[in-house]
Amino acid sequence: MKKRILCAAAALLLLLPGCHGGGSTKAADVQKVAEELISSVKFKDQMSELNQDMAVKLYGIDSGDLVKAAVYESTGATAEEVAAFEAKDEQAAGRVKEKAEQRIEDQKAGFQDYQPAEMAKLKEPVLEEKGKYVILCVSDENETAKKTIDGFFS
Repeated sequence: MKKRILCAAAALLLLLPGCHGGGSTKAADVQKVAEELISSVKFKDQMSELNQDMAVKLYGIDSGDLVKAAVYESTGATAEEVAAFEAKDEQAAGRVKEKAEQRIEDQKAGFQDYQPAEMAKLKEPVLEEKGKYVILCVSDENETAKKTIDGFFS
């Protein structure tokens, strides 16, 4: 009887890891994510990398929420932009995503009268929160951007 209980308990212990909800997100290097987006998505404008301090100021992010940021911005002639953030945890990622959403709204206000043709990009940008990562891509190629991002986190 003891042997049966021990065998059943051992089998249960072997099965439990497979029942995990899969809540953890695969780790990614945000610099590589941003670089891959820059190379795989066709942008109309020249994209320039910002240093982390500039990115934090541009997005209004609390630097204490970030581990690393990789941001590429257009010359201003288009609304095109790539931003990849690694937050310190998932709660911080939520705050970073809010700042990215605010950045999109600010861009809409700036481009509405200046370059109305850019509004299509800003209406439905790719903005993904994957665990403690937040990725933004403003371009004409949302499907390509989504596939590129998913390639890092699946």
